[in-house]
Amino acid sequence: MAGLLWKRGTTLGEGGFGVVSLASTSNALFRGVTLPSLTALKSCDFNASQSLKEEVEILRMHSPYILHCFETNVSFEDNVNLYNLLIEYAFGGSLTDRLQNCNSLSEFEVNKHMKNVLLGLSCIHNKGIIHCNIKAGNILLVGGDKTAKIADFGLSVTLELGMNKTQGVIRGTERYMAPESVIKTEYSPQVDIWALGQTVYEPTCGNHCGKMQINSKLSSEAQDFLKKCLVKNPSTHWTADMLLNHTFLQNS
Repeated sequence: MAGLLWKRGTTLGEGGFGVVSLASTSNALFRGVTLPSLTALKSCDFNASQSLKEEVEILRMHSPYILHCFETNVSFEDNVNLYNLLIEYAFGGSLTDRLQNCNSLSEFEVNKHMKNVLLGLSCIHNKGIIHCNIKAGNILLVGGDKTAKIADFGLSVTLELGMNKTQGVIRGTERYMAPESVIKTEYSPQVDIWALGQTVYEPTCGNHCGKMQINSKLSSEAQDFLKKCLVKNPSTHWTADMLLNHTFLQNS
């Protein structure tokens, strides 16, 4: 079967795990899937591609709330072998971009996006995967309805069978990291819930809740939702599945 035909376009951004570019595709139909004319292309040196190869397995879970990977391949460009991921392009940008355009979001819009993110977190947590870097910049708005999808699993970890947490090097963006990650480099699904709580605060108040003072202008349901996420004792954090049944999300 012929591979996916694409052409690299404008660079969208660079990170520790590679470069992301726009790519135009020539295959209208690939492996039974109708492709958009524009996708994103995440690339890195083939000799340092282990992280991207691990990320592919998550991006191919076929969850509607996780950014999808259409195909992987290797290209030779500028005398370097590159490992490439052809992934969904978020025309709506990230939640960070959305915030920069309007400073703060309504609770209704936040409610919609957070429900989608929690559905994505539920999917990976039930498979023993921890994202470790949930933040507004890694929540992308995809498609005409701007569905929120989780992106960038470059720092994710997979728990050993039967384990509910792990320890290791510091992972994540400091302002979103749970206390147990900062103090003990300890990671469990609850660190994603903490980070989600920090992420919820930003679009509802247009700021970062470093002092952990929940805005009294939020609805009582939103305040309680944040309290359930931003608990310092990880054993008392609500899980993604529990939060999906919270009254804050039931009103959407």
